[in-house]
Amino acid sequence: MREQLHDFITQVPFIQHLISPGREKAKDRPRDKHGRIIVDLAHPHILENMDYFRPSALHFLKDGCYTSLRPNKNPNSEYGRWIREEIRRCWEGYVRESDGEWVPGYLYFYLNYVPMMVTAIDESDPNSRRADRIESFPECWEGVYWRFHYLEQARNGGMYNDFRGGNHAAELSRRGSGKSFSLADIMAHNLILGENARAHKRVMTILTAYTKEYLAGKDGTLSKFVPIIDFLAKNTQFPRRRLIDSLNTMMWQSGYKDKKTGARMGDQNTVLGVSSKDDESKLRGKRGYILFEEFGSFKKLLDVYNVVRYGLEEGQYVYGFAYLVGTSGDKDSDFHGAQELIYNPQGYNIYALPNQWDKPNQGRPWFSFFFPSYVNRKGCYNKDGVSDVVKALLEVLMSRYEAKYKTDDPQTIVKVTAEMPITPAEAIIRGGVNLFPVTDIMERLNQIDSNPRFYDDVYVGQLAINDGKVVFTPTGDHSIRFFPHKSNKNLAGAVEIYEMPQKNGDKVFENRYIAGADPYDNDESGTTSLGSIFILDLWTDRIVAEYTGRPPMADDYFEICRKLCLFYNARLNYENNKKGLFAYFSKMNCVYLLTDVLEFLKDKQMVKPGGIGNTAKGTVATEPINNYARTLIVKYLLTPATMIQAVDGEEKEITVFNLNFIKGRALLLELSQWNAQGNFDRVSAMGMLMLLREDRIILSGGNARRSEQIADDPLDKGNDDYFTRNYPGSERLMKD
Repeated sequence: MREQLHDFITQVPFIQHLISPGREKAKDRPRDKHGRIIVDLAHPHILENMDYFRPSALHFLKDGCYTSLRPNKNPNSEYGRWIREEIRRCWEGYVRESDGEWVPGYLYFYLNYVPMMVTAIDESDPNSRRADRIESFPECWEGVYWRFHYLEQARNGGMYNDFRGGNHAAELSRRGSGKSFSLADIMAHNLILGENARAHKRVMTILTAYTKEYLAGKDGTLSKFVPIIDFLAKNTQFPRRRLIDSLNTMMWQSGYKDKKTGARMGDQNTVLGVSSKDDESKLRGKRGYILFEEFGSFKKLLDVYNVVRYGLEEGQYVYGFAYLVGTSGDKDSDFHGAQELIYNPQGYNIYALPNQWDKPNQGRPWFSFFFPSYVNRKGCYNKDGVSDVVKALLEVLMSRYEAKYKTDDPQTIVKVTAEMPITPAEAIIRGGVNLFPVTDIMERLNQIDSNPRFYDDVYVGQLAINDGKVVFTPTGDHSIRFFPHKSNKNLAGAVEIYEMPQKNGDKVFENRYIAGADPYDNDESGTTSLGSIFILDLWTDRIVAEYTGRPPMADDYFEICRKLCLFYNARLNYENNKKGLFAYFSKMNCVYLLTDVLEFLKDKQMVKPGGIGNTAKGTVATEPINNYARTLIVKYLLTPATMIQAVDGEEKEITVFNLNFIKGRALLLELSQWNAQGNFDRVSAMGMLMLLREDRIILSGGNARRSEQIADDPLDKGNDDYFTRNYPGSERLMKD
């Protein structure tokens, strides 16, 4: 925990800023022409005296009403001036003139007119952990303050869109961040008051989700929205009558009917709930505010979003507003499309902020908005909502420690990490679905990303044939170390050599290296599918080389696979569903480099015996075989291995997992984000490799490591004194 705490504090820029002694206050910030401070969401200031922005809520909590003034229809009466000022604040926001601090209109409405269930602790007993859920007004949290300023800047302009506005918004948040109540706040605001003084009639607000459960379920957003509008109808002089009020049809409309004519009167603002799944036609042509609940659950999110977006824009002008929110760790979310939106917001007209939440090289330079677990954790913030970040981090890390070491279910730690993420990279873990050891994988990624010299001993380049031999040539090519890939451009990749092939004299050892590949046939592709191949050293059980990419022609990829096999004297197992690789190896007289159909798969009756040509080589990638291959990947990742590490100044042998020797950053990212619907080329190549590894383990009697076999077998000729005396170093090579 100490190491992890230090890692997050030193690696995450947002954390560094929040705990910085030089963090600004409102009085230190520049102001705009309206006297309001310019809020920098990438480097937020310290909030002070936030009760100033809750006058109506505090009055209600004290006296049971919003004002002691008697309602009076005269607009010039004291009550008339008060109610008009409240509506103005709900539209335009509220500024504190002394230091320029301010809250946007939707946040003022949220703080003063949105009752909700809050957690109340017993402050008389500091040792008690018991709390109650009671109805009250929300506390002012700095995370919620940032959220509503993010929405304000996206819609009306801020530091990172040249104050022009006209953007949409997307947010990824931890569980329990008040996200659903914020959506309910927007819906209630628009139904009762409209968006602003200019647009306050016939305003349409649509809440959409993949399933109706997220909308009108027991804990759905509409179940929070309805009590708010009912409370306001009972306790305020805001417009309260409704033409339509139906939770069954998920539709509400403000206004009333004229008793004489039956004509619809009033503002006629509408709130509508739509369970759209992947049917974008349900949202086609809709105008106004479109709010996406749990956007990670949409399987075709990009298609749905693009249809909605262009229904809210006209030329360069944006008259509607799309706001997408997702909760990390949701069981139905894979965040495949959502990840594209939040990490590449500028390409989708979503308000983009500098990515201060991820570690260096962990994400992309820009991000939408993230609400992390160390912000406004209960018991870890002051009366103004300013977070005690270090205390919160310690509690989050302790909860992970307990989930990892005090439970038996390996998915528990994944769920705990995903639901209370410290970085966006942790938030996109698909809890309960990914069969790979995600938490351990993320720890390995952290080790890689926190070491700026990690790849200093990795060779990057291309293979060539010189005088009949394959040689490696370092080049300035860039290997692909990120995932997912934004497009299919600039993905040629490069060969990465982690360990050069070990030789017996001038020849690479026989039966030491094996390979697994995921091939493709088409020269061009409209997707981001890549070819991938890995080389494994059976003697050390480590991956020693990789190529992943898509060169201009499919034959170029096949040639890279062939050269890698020749360079390591390796035999290749591949997905034989595609015929191109076999045809190319046959043309180059290198079919001997391809493995026959694996015997143990025949014994398990997972493949049919026999076959000629391509069907006699490699492995057919059926769903049962792919599932089995993935279980072998897990088995390999968690296989114990030994390494030498300095402990208290002494070198000691410690036991770790094979996972701790993997250097392929993009492979780790694929494993951490794997789901059954996506395209994961490296995982497929690893699956072919692990099937061949399993075959070799069976043939060797259950031990793939040649060094262990030799060391344990006194009859093995490799242990004979003859080799030690006449071939110095051979024993070391055999056991390395």
